[in-house]
Amino acid sequence: CPHCLSFWISLSGTAILWAFSGLSALEFALFLLIGWRGAYFINRAVDRREAAAEAPVIDCIQCGKSPQPSSDQSFIERGSLTFCSTNCWFTYLRQRPIPRDQLLGAGGEIQRQEIYPMSYKDVTTAEAQQLLESDGEHRYVDVRSIPEFQNGHPQGSFNVPVMHREAAGMVPNPDFLTVMQVHFEQDTPLLIGCQSGVRSVRAAEALVASGYTQVMNVTGGFGGVRDQSGAVVEKGWFELALPVDYGDPDERSYEALHGQRQTGGGA
Repeated sequence: CPHCLSFWISLSGTAILWAFSGLSALEFALFLLIGWRGAYFINRAVDRREAAAEAPVIDCIQCGKSPQPSSDQSFIERGSLTFCSTNCWFTYLRQRPIPRDQLLGAGGEIQRQEIYPMSYKDVTTAEAQQLLESDGEHRYVDVRSIPEFQNGHPQGSFNVPVMHREAAGMVPNPDFLTVMQVHFEQDTPLLIGCQSGVRSVRAAEALVASGYTQVMNVTGGFGGVRDQSGAVVEKGWFELALPVDYGDPDERSYEALHGQRQTGGGA
């Protein structure tokens, strides 16, 4: 093997040097170690160079650009895909549609995805309210559980839980993406909010990965962000005294939206 061959070559060379120059035992050991490891790494570099020369040329999957031997540019490999630059990689992540079965785990939980950095935008609760009032096109989707939504929610919001509250705790909602895709076009400006900005991040990532192009995460949510001591770090919808509705609105409750998922009724 190359490792053994490097050792014996180094040992032979060091022995010859020791015979003619009278090296001490410590010097002999140092020369042997340096020669052994040096020869090994040189051999590995030669092998890698030969392997690279024989490897098939793989073009950038996004733009089709081929590697240039005279260029110092290094292509990026992500799994089985090759990109010529981070720009092409990010463009691919931004544009690719992901099959629904790759977004959900066996138990219906949303799998975290490799998405284009900041493909969704973070907005504060106050900014979300301004957007809702600005043009009438934005839709606030409350991804909290049904009981949380009934106990108070942003006025005019739609309830599509990303998780359900059950006796055993919070469980994933396997119909989250299905209901969203039935009622909201992929270019709809969506404001995604939960209680404190945690569940909404997971929901926003899933929506971006499934093809939605205007997704905004409401960082403060309905109840605000708190530190470990319970102090409010960022005020939520309720703390800011923004308009709140209670109960289940007829057309925007999860029961209504989920019941229409097979009919294709839009929001």
